[in-house]
Amino acid sequence: MKNFITLLLFVSLSTLILSQQIDKDYFKNNSEVYFSFSISSKSEIKTLTRIISIDDVKGNQVYAYANEKEFLEFEKLNYSYTILPHPGKLIEPEMSSSIEGIKAWDVYPTYDAYVNMLNLYKVNYPGLCRIVDGGLTVQGRKILFAVISDNVNQKEAEPQFMYTSSIHGDETTGYVLMLRLIDSLLTAYGTNQRVTNLVNNVEIWINPLANPDGTYHAGNNTVNGATRYNYYGYDLNRNFPDPIEGVYPDQQIETSRFRAIAESNNFALVANFHGGTEVINYPWDTWTNEYPDYKHHPDEAWYAYISHLYADTCQANSTSGYMTGFDDGTTNGGAWYIINGGRQDYTNYYRWGREVTMEISDTKLVPANQLPLFWNYNKKSFLKYMETVLKGVNGLITDTLGNPIKAKITVLNHDVDNSEVYSDATGFYLRMLSPGTYSLKFDAPNYYSQTINNVIVSSYNSLTTLNVELVSSIIPVELVSFNAIVIDNTVQLNWVTATEKNNSGFQIERNTPLNPLSRGEAECNDAWESIGFLIGTGTTTEPQAYSFIDEDLSTGKYQYRLKQIDFDGSYSYSNVVEIEVLNPTKFVLEQNYPNPFNPSTTISYQIPTASNVSLKVYDVLGNEVITLVNEFKQAGSYDVTFDAAKKSLNASSVYFYELKAGNFIQTRKMILLK
Repeated sequence: MKNFITLLLFVSLSTLILSQQIDKDYFKNNSEVYFSFSISSKSEIKTLTRIISIDDVKGNQVYAYANEKEFLEFEKLNYSYTILPHPGKLIEPEMSSSIEGIKAWDVYPTYDAYVNMLNLYKVNYPGLCRIVDGGLTVQGRKILFAVISDNVNQKEAEPQFMYTSSIHGDETTGYVLMLRLIDSLLTAYGTNQRVTNLVNNVEIWINPLANPDGTYHAGNNTVNGATRYNYYGYDLNRNFPDPIEGVYPDQQIETSRFRAIAESNNFALVANFHGGTEVINYPWDTWTNEYPDYKHHPDEAWYAYISHLYADTCQANSTSGYMTGFDDGTTNGGAWYIINGGRQDYTNYYRWGREVTMEISDTKLVPANQLPLFWNYNKKSFLKYMETVLKGVNGLITDTLGNPIKAKITVLNHDVDNSEVYSDATGFYLRMLSPGTYSLKFDAPNYYSQTINNVIVSSYNSLTTLNVELVSSIIPVELVSFNAIVIDNTVQLNWVTATEKNNSGFQIERNTPLNPLSRGEAECNDAWESIGFLIGTGTTTEPQAYSFIDEDLSTGKYQYRLKQIDFDGSYSYSNVVEIEVLNPTKFVLEQNYPNPFNPSTTISYQIPTASNVSLKVYDVLGNEVITLVNEFKQAGSYDVTFDAAKKSLNASSVYFYELKAGNFIQTRKMILLK
């Protein structure tokens, strides 16, 4: 098919090739020009790529685009050139504004139908699909992303993946194929095991159209006249932050929209779709991997593998000759030709992710009736590439309390040029690697780094799960829990530490009802009173449990906190817990404890209202031995000690104690046993 199209275009368009010199009025009617020229040496591309947008290099023949300003700069270099017919104007493609018509997948959608189609997926599959509006272009068109996952409205501990297409507006094959992929994933979920597994375990982002102003340059109802550049005449794939050039001075709004999405997420793997040739292009684009200026990505072998896997799968599902050029359908970007400001290197260098460029059709604006063929060629490769994020080394990074940590994961003696990766807000990380044995270092601010050796990746298709727990380097003691339990007029404080470092101990502090904190902490530091101290464990990574009893409390609200003190005197406070000691609901005289006793015992009682209270002890003849209480008491619970030795009671005997409070009278028996 490819050779037939090439021959047809050559025969039908060869007569349309323009003259060597561009017409002086050309840019009055055209926002960009497509042209070719010859170079003497590939080293010339280093200069040329900073002036014009190179599209392809075949031997010494260069194909390129330029806006008016760029072309004037190019002409100063005195190359002989040939103006070529613009790829976006070669055919009048079949369009459809009907969603049902679009779903035949052999037409291009109008812009409005495209937007409606994405929104309908959200309506029809609310649990699987949401639409993220990345923002508007210069002309007010939307940059849209379909997000697909089994719990699409929740952030899960799983890899994020992105497909994006048509950053060059006249390269439209991927545009329709991405729409069809969205449809395929949603309709096959639950019935196709492979698709279901992907949707259940990956957060999938698909942006079918990255440059809508370029694709619909001639209006919302046709892709004829599509341009490579955006509305303002910029190549968006030369507009991203670059490892050499840095941030582009005239960053376009579409670039800003994509950066905002990328920098608020943690995409592990990305692919961007193009047209004009058929090849999988892997990093770097900014640098060549050829002598003498070579720079290899540390994961170049892994990149070559996943790129060949995509191309090989295409070859197995297509007509002869598809995706077979270059190195059997793959190429290192810089070995083909270097560019600056590409989004592929932005992802790899600035976002610590992995991205390749997929050129999936020799023809940029493919006749609509051929789109189903390209779907058949690529659909299995789409899934295989996505499944890459289910392989490698992954896991969760947490602190000792189980809280997620955003950490840096470095493969020692391997990672360079920002090839390390980071965990996301859930603590999830993914490091895709070639087979081998590695040492992984985990770093996060305010935590001790941890290195794990002998991490084995047995094959390109294997998955090693490695969860990592990092210990804080700042907080001396990590509290797992701190709570209080009220038992009558007694409070029991319990707390557990996960780790301790240089912990001298805990000072237990109480704020009483008479000193409320409502005035603010700054005014009430003196309201806290120390009621006890428990010795700490020093330094340990083992959990430690502590308990403290605060007794004989009056009715009211109390607050407690722990002051953890280091051996050097530094300290920090725990959170505050608040409890309330309630009034008893009835009069109660408890059995003394212990009973029998010798020589002392405790008598407990409760009164639900303020009363005149009398508590007396009598012998078996009814003679009063001692008055323990004879006063007005507020409602509450009370404990009183009776010491027989103080009354010189030296013989075993039975005694009675009687409580009178208001109209309440109760007597109990106790035994002194010598």
